[in-house]
Amino acid sequence: MAKKISDELKKAIKDLPVVQKDKLLLRLVAKDSLLVEKLQHQLLESAADVEERREALASHIHAHFSSDNMGFWSHSPGLMMMDLRSFSGAVTRHVKITGDKYGEVQLLLLLVNIPFVYQQKILNNNLHRADKFAKYVVQKAQMIFKKLSALDPDYYLEFEQDVNKMLQHLQHYPPTATLMTTYGLPLIWEY
Repeated sequence: MAKKISDELKKAIKDLPVVQKDKLLLRLVAKDSLLVEKLQHQLLESAADVEERREALASHIHAHFSSDNMGFWSHSPGLMMMDLRSFSGAVTRHVKITGDKYGEVQLLLLLVNIPFVYQQKILNNNLHRADKFAKYVVQKAQMIFKKLSALDPDYYLEFEQDVNKMLQHLQHYPPTATLMTTYGLPLIWEY
C-alpha cells in the first residue's frame, strides 16, 4: 500500500541533486513491470508497434485455441473459460500499456468468437457443463458493445462482420442463447 508522502519529504526530494533524483526514479520505475512496459512503449516505440503488439497477441490466441492440445480429454467449456480469462488479462495489459482502444474491441471480439470457431465440438459435447462459460462469454459480449459505443462510429463498419458473427455464435449455442435477452444483447447489430 502506498503511503502518503509528507510535505517536508516532498520538499527534500525536490531539493535533491538531479543525479540522485534520476537514480531514485530509475529504481522506483524498475519495481513496476507494467510501468516499465508503458514507458518503453511511450518513449521508444512508434504507432506501428501498437499494431504489431496487437497482431502478436491475436496470433498467440489463435495458436492456443486451434491447438490439438485443446481437444485433450479433460477440456470442458469451464476450462476453456479459464483460458479466455487468462487472455482477457493479456488484452487488458495490452490496453494499459498502449492505450489501444480499437485493438481492445478487436481482441475481445476474437476472444468471444474463437472458441466457437475452433472448439465447437468440445462446446457441443459438454452442454451440461457450460453454464459458467456461457455467462462469461455473454458478459464479454455485453462489454464489447459498451466499448464499441465509446469508439468513433467511423470504426463500426470495420467491426460489423465480427460483431454479427459473435451474435450468431451466441444465438446458436443453447447455453448462451438463453442468456442473450437477460444481458440485453441484440440478435443482429445494426449501427
